Amino acid sequence: MFGKLGNVFTQYKGLSRSIYVIFFARMVTNMGAFIWPMLTFIMSGKMGFSNSTIGIISAATGLLFLPASIIGGKLADKFDKKKIIIIFDTISTIFFISCAFMEPGIPMLVMFTLAGLFATMEWPAFDALFIEASKPDEREKVFSLTYLGMNLGLVFGAAIGGFLYQDHLSLAFVLDGITTISSTILIVLFVKTVKVEDMKEDEVNEYESEEEDHVSTFKVLWDRKPVLTMIVVFIFAAFIYEQWSFSLPLYMEHIFGDGSGAKIYGALVSFNGFVVIIFTPILTAVLTRFKELPKVVIGIGLYSLSFLMIRNEPVQYIFFLMIFFFTIGEIVNTIGSSPYMSRRIPASHRGRVSSYMGIGYMLGGMGGRLIAGFLNDYVGYNFTFSIVGGVGIVCMIIIAFNYKHDKKKFPKLYADETETEITTELMS
Repeated sequence: MFGKLGNVFTQYKGLSRSIYVIFFARMVTNMGAFIWPMLTFIMSGKMGFSNSTIGIISAATGLLFLPASIIGGKLADKFDKKKIIIIFDTISTIFFISCAFMEPGIPMLVMFTLAGLFATMEWPAFDALFIEASKPDEREKVFSLTYLGMNLGLVFGAAIGGFLYQDHLSLAFVLDGITTISSTILIVLFVKTVKVEDMKEDEVNEYESEEEDHVSTFKVLWDRKPVLTMIVVFIFAAFIYEQWSFSLPLYMEHIFGDGSGAKIYGALVSFNGFVVIIFTPILTAVLTRFKELPKVVIGIGLYSLSFLMIRNEPVQYIFFLMIFFFTIGEIVNTIGSSPYMSRRIPASHRGRVSSYMGIGYMLGGMGGRLIAGFLNDYVGYNFTFSIVGGVGIVCMIIIAFNYKHDKKKFPKLYADETETEITTELMS
């Protein structure tokens, strides 16, 4: 394990220019990501909505996004992905910047929802393009580097957003829109896909190079039941993860007040990004010999159980300790779950399966906000965080059972794995 630490910085060398462009573009996008982390505060502090009302609004918005994700997935598999990205991203940015000229209220929420609707439609094309820009055996490094870039930007963006929230909300909308469209232009102009015919024979993954255009998406997933099981797991994982941007800021507002709560939460988001920057390369190198599903088990376990640490209104520093464990779990889950899906779905269905994944995340997130909103209002935050921990344990058990089925269905992805190799790696 310790020998792998020497690869922390060198592991990202040798990737294609497209991957480095994606890294930089994601960093630029999140440097301007002022609004999304503050949305719950806007509805609560600026608009005066209760927890349950915010949950209902979030759930209703999520329902609108479901068909948008399906449409986006079908378009991504049928048409040029870059054209889809630039069209929908431009429309989304126009709606987003228009929010800067409105006072917080229902009209602003409508415009914000429309911006999110078109952003949802473009996301399957984004997902598919990222996968097509990399080789199968590079995926952990690619997703790790992209995730690192997102959080490098987030360190600055979230902290600034916490201060802009109070008196300069309009400026936050404008800057957010400008950075989003700028990064999209970079991706569209400079990201190139990797063609199967340009790869060596041992670099090709037959599970994703299969051509199945005539087969329905449901049939593709039904034939790959371990993948279908993981999509269900990710729905529940999204329920857990959503509390990071829903229950946590409301809880901090409840404890510290509106203005102070927003600033402290902004600092927590920045700390989250800081931990990602430091530990993503380390964990990617250390866990390189572990397959995807064990990483997902560790990740979901850590970031779900971390919510149990903040029960009973703890002092401020406990929240930073909680975010540390939450973020470690988030990192490990990311470098496990994203490569897992990318290696088991044929290229012909990447956009559509990505849209199904998006629907799963939306259902989980929507349910998370709706259920937690009522629980927070009528039962209390302690009970909500206990439920979150329990859901995480159930997810871990399901994944552990699914691991054996995944080995049987995709044996060639486990051809290099033996228990002896893993044990040796941990002891080295």
